[in-house]
Amino acid sequence: MLHLQYYFIGNDTFCHTYKKNKVHKCVIPDTLCVMLTKIMGIFDFLKPGDNSKPSRKHISFSNLALEIIGNPLEQNGFEFYRKKVETYFTTIIWTKEKQYVKLSASDFPTDYPYTFDIILGEGDCDDFFKSEWDSISISDIQRLTEPNRKYKGYDFPKKREFRAVLEKTKNELIEFGNGFLNGDLELFYEARIQTNGKNKPEKIIKKDKNGKVIFELLPYNVIKKND
Repeated sequence: MLHLQYYFIGNDTFCHTYKKNKVHKCVIPDTLCVMLTKIMGIFDFLKPGDNSKPSRKHISFSNLALEIIGNPLEQNGFEFYRKKVETYFTTIIWTKEKQYVKLSASDFPTDYPYTFDIILGEGDCDDFFKSEWDSISISDIQRLTEPNRKYKGYDFPKKREFRAVLEKTKNELIEFGNGFLNGDLELFYEARIQTNGKNKPEKIIKKDKNGKVIFELLPYNVIKKND
């Protein structure tokens, strides 16, 4: 069996291979080192463990997000609703009557490249299926108002960049989500129809082959025909 051991000296990464009690030493190129690090990170993730435990990174990110993103929301009548911080995820929700704003972030090992986003919605933010249609990303409004520019959410930043990136996100939320924050949903509705379709999904009840009652969610754009 072949065993590997890595260690660092200066700017170089070395690898010892052990096979039949013989030791071999080699220098690993930087590109291969990065690849091995990512692979080992995925294997670490696959090990049994509690991924619900908040990581320091996401605790720091969520606290800054509450301060920076929460400030303009509270000025526009939104209230903090709930926060969930885990090892690889952050979710924060603010609500105002039926409207809600959700910040969602992930650096889950298999989600690379890591991202976070600002979600605007109207409806039940606690119902996953409803919120899938009821909500859109702030980038959907950006694409509608500036179609020649590419918007695709935000890269999850390194810790030293948290504040700068969240400040930029706040400014874009104020710029593109101003109508939504002030209760004018016209642009939000237009972007939502363009993104999710005009018809809400419908839950239908039916029975499977064993006679068990199940719920099925119809696709967003299904048009119900009259019999």
